[in-house]
Amino acid sequence: MANANLTHSHQIPLGKQVAYSSYQLGINMLWYAFSTIAVFFYVTVLKVSATEISYGMIVYGILNAFMNVLAGHWSDRTHTRLGRRIPYILASGLPFCLTFYFLFSPPAVSNDGLLLYFFLLTFLFDFCFTLAALNAGSLFPEMYQEEKSRAFVSALQQVFAIVGLILGVALSKSLGESLGWSKVAALFAGIAFVSIYVSLYGSFERSGQTESAFHLKEAVASTFRNRRFLFFVSASFLIQFSTTLCTSVSSFYTKYVVSMTGLQSSLFLGGIFIVAIPLSFLWARLAVKMTTAKAAFLACILYIFTSMALVFDHAVWSVILTGFMMGIPVSGFLVLLNILLAEVIDHDAKLTGRRREGMYLGMNGFLVRLGLSLQYAVMAIFFSISGYNAHLSVQSVRTIWGFRLLIGGLPVVALLVSLILLLAYQRLHNLAKLSDEATTLQSGHSNPLFYLHKQ
Repeated sequence: MANANLTHSHQIPLGKQVAYSSYQLGINMLWYAFSTIAVFFYVTVLKVSATEISYGMIVYGILNAFMNVLAGHWSDRTHTRLGRRIPYILASGLPFCLTFYFLFSPPAVSNDGLLLYFFLLTFLFDFCFTLAALNAGSLFPEMYQEEKSRAFVSALQQVFAIVGLILGVALSKSLGESLGWSKVAALFAGIAFVSIYVSLYGSFERSGQTESAFHLKEAVASTFRNRRFLFFVSASFLIQFSTTLCTSVSSFYTKYVVSMTGLQSSLFLGGIFIVAIPLSFLWARLAVKMTTAKAAFLACILYIFTSMALVFDHAVWSVILTGFMMGIPVSGFLVLLNILLAEVIDHDAKLTGRRREGMYLGMNGFLVRLGLSLQYAVMAIFFSISGYNAHLSVQSVRTIWGFRLLIGGLPVVALLVSLILLLAYQRLHNLAKLSDEATTLQSGHSNPLFYLHKQ
């Protein structure tokens, strides 16, 4: 955990690479379990108002969006003997796990009391998630700065992330219904606790990262002057909006649209991530071979075509097959967005002379949280106008078609826009590369940083 004087990523032993990457298991398992079943549990099991909880989630998402920016800024400005990031991981890991457990172990109170309890625990859970995930993720661009090792470790992280996704998305609902929600929450929290603290064995912060940090206003302004970041984060916002909407709606889709047993539902969602695991290293190689932005463009195209199938699927087997096919682009998103953000941070370090992983991950998290609010705004509108009734086992045709469009139609529109943004990002990448090549041929009279700043 201590600061290291390593200058090359290949000097980091494989065991430490694996240990560091393991945090993704716990972080993703709890986060995606929350995204998949928290609202479902409170609406369908505890009978809390679906409309009220959706509107409340909009407000919660906006508040926590700002917390991401502040958390990133605090991290960049922190200086301790353990570093900038590691103290936050140490402090937030345990409460992150505990709040998840208590979310699914509510007290026996009225519906209004349950609603208040849900939002209080959700805020605490997400605050701790932000501190743990942001700071663990901030270590990645700093620790791994060489292209091939960065791609490899990104893929390695996503292997753990996908296992967490399988547990959190595919198994949380079926296990909760069969074993009990509180027991499963305790099991998941225990696994997450181990993975987060094991990751610290493989974590370090490079010595010499002592440059003065920006003040908050200056840090935010400088971040938004980076045009690469603007294109990346807009595309990432739409991609993550599409995938999280899919996981949030999937519990309703497999209950009301194409009725599936717990095992069948797990096969549908689990299939996505079972396929994704072996493909992680393939996407990492593609990122090196054809540039990360081009590989992400390809992943978007594949997701568009596979998600459209959910609009028309009527048989259990076809839904499960669609899930397996979706694993191909989802694997790409998991690996490539991580690398793209690291590229953006490296570019910013050239411009500013500062490594500001915390602010960039915080700002990225800020916009992702706004996407979460947008997701719940869409769901709140849907619950209000579609005629959804939690007390009915069979929903109306209008409601069923609404679920179809939410999971398979709306993401297509979002991803078409993301394709345009990724093309713009690639254009800036190409221009900067040409500038670098031209600079090496000149005698040094020009200033390449001036040209890069224009990008």
